[in-house]
Amino acid sequence: MRRREPMNIDRTWQHSVPVPMPNRPVCVTEQEAIDQLARLPRPPRMFLWTDAERRCLPNWGFIASVRQGVPPEGIEAELEAWKGQYPDAWLAVDMRDGVIPPSTASSLESVLAKVGRPVLILVSRSSDHEDWPQWVLPQ
Repeated sequence: MRRREPMNIDRTWQHSVPVPMPNRPVCVTEQEAIDQLARLPRPPRMFLWTDAERRCLPNWGFIASVRQGVPPEGIEAELEAWKGQYPDAWLAVDMRDGVIPPSTASSLESVLAKVGRPVLILVSRSSDHEDWPQWVLPQ
């Protein structure tokens, strides 16, 4: 028999991810990222893909996610160049409130699926309710 009432679909992820995997972005707030990275035996070099260098966290590198006069293909080309220059670095994508999202020719999800290294999606509030699973290292 077919149900007539609407299904209760929850857009949130039911389970966190203990370790960020290449090409599988995870979601964190700024403080969660700082705390989780500090717990790693060898914290990786981090770069923030954001709209302004002033938004970078201390000791994190900067990659421009938008640049006046540069088309989306140019922004993606800069990300490709970064991948070659820093093969062991991790990428954080700035999706916090008030930040211009990365300018990409294809969807952000498809660009991030080809980065080939761990990707953190930086959000403003609790990362329990985002489009990517939350990153929570086991205790």
